[in-house]
Amino acid sequence: MVNRVLIRLKVVQMLYGYLLSRSEFKIETPVESSSRDRRYSFQAYAELLLLMLEMSGYKIVRDRVVPASVASAVAGARYADSRTARFLMGNDEVRGLISANAARMPAFDSAVPELAARLKVSSFYRELAKVKNPEVADEIAFWTGVLRTTVIKTPAVVEAMRTNPDFTIRGMEMGAKMLCETLSNYSDTRNVLADTRKDLKVSLDKSYELYHALLWLPVELTRAQEQRIDAAREKYLPTAEDLNPDMRFVENKFVAAIAFNPEMEAYRKDRPVTWTDDPLLIQRLLDLVTDSEIYKDYIAAPGEKSMAEDCELWRALLKNVIVPSDDLSEDLESKSIFWNDDLEVMSSFALKTIKNFARDGQNAHLLSQYKDDEDAAFGAGLFGFAVEHREDYRELIDEFVNTKKWDVERLAMMDIVIMLTALAEIMNYPSIPLSVSANEYVEIANRYSNPRSGSFINGMIAAITDKLRADGLLHKSWA
Repeated sequence: MVNRVLIRLKVVQMLYGYLLSRSEFKIETPVESSSRDRRYSFQAYAELLLLMLEMSGYKIVRDRVVPASVASAVAGARYADSRTARFLMGNDEVRGLISANAARMPAFDSAVPELAARLKVSSFYRELAKVKNPEVADEIAFWTGVLRTTVIKTPAVVEAMRTNPDFTIRGMEMGAKMLCETLSNYSDTRNVLADTRKDLKVSLDKSYELYHALLWLPVELTRAQEQRIDAAREKYLPTAEDLNPDMRFVENKFVAAIAFNPEMEAYRKDRPVTWTDDPLLIQRLLDLVTDSEIYKDYIAAPGEKSMAEDCELWRALLKNVIVPSDDLSEDLESKSIFWNDDLEVMSSFALKTIKNFARDGQNAHLLSQYKDDEDAAFGAGLFGFAVEHREDYRELIDEFVNTKKWDVERLAMMDIVIMLTALAEIMNYPSIPLSVSANEYVEIANRYSNPRSGSFINGMIAAITDKLRADGLLHKSWA
């Protein structure tokens, strides 16, 4: 089972990677320059951005409404009402740009029908039309393609831009290039975010795969021991022990139950779990098992073993011999970048499952990936809240840093990410007690950041939540 302890850790890891790798989405700002082209380029940039929004079906309003002829010209176009345009209209910097430059847009009203007609016969539009459900990347590819090949080469658009007294051809071209860079930057940011969301799901799925892999490992080790027994029988001069081996280990009842468990079979059908790609690991682990006192005591005790005894053997071997081994850690690191961090939690659930088999025998069930639908949605939701509100939460963090002890500019990036995630949970999951959230993120800080991080996280959560409660923005208590 993937529990919230592990989900929180995964979200922190993914948020850390996202914040390091994403591109900042920024709108261009005016610059002072002696170059007329350079000065006009920003005005052209602003006008082209607003024109793009109008071509997407938005009304750029400032004491006026776009004429019906403009709206009808773009009705039904594949680029109308796009996700990119919706984002830009909701961005505070873009809205400021609209407010400052909307008065220029009536000059483009007569140009819109001609531009719409040209866009619909462009090769970029034909490519966009082929995509059934366009993604942001498809929309950006369309706009960056037509801006420099169609938009600024449409005579009516150029004439509209010439009504600006600062107009220059070079400045217009520079403005179009700047807008393409802004859109590409937005696309890069969106792609990183989308990839990180996918990685979060993959990481959580891989955790559940590790749970199955740990339960399947006894099956592989047992089969390897059986092969050793068969090889010993075929020796040139086999001993009596070779010819009459103790078969209780290879006939282990828990191993048989796991090997033929319907839930395990169904999982392995969709996602094959095997250790056969590293036979040397199996041999090394088998040596550790057969050399252990746990195995020797099991073999030394006479009589047929019960299901409970067979389960206890593998519970003890996994806990004390296999999971702590360096051989397993090295192999997990090569199999998945996620697994070493997951081993402690997933092995605890594997051990719990073995206890269930000891109690319920063949009727025992494997653990589901999540406890319920709420847990299944927790990771994606927590990550989304942390990304969406990261600027607000960062302001809170900066406000409460004690500058005598903590330099804002030198705070560990991991500490900031842990705090962002903690605040996302505290502010958006009212059913989770403050003490639970605080303890979990302090533990993550103690494990993954520097020695002072735990106390820093604990103090920051206390200070920030006190303020939030005092301001009526948080209704949780520490009780």
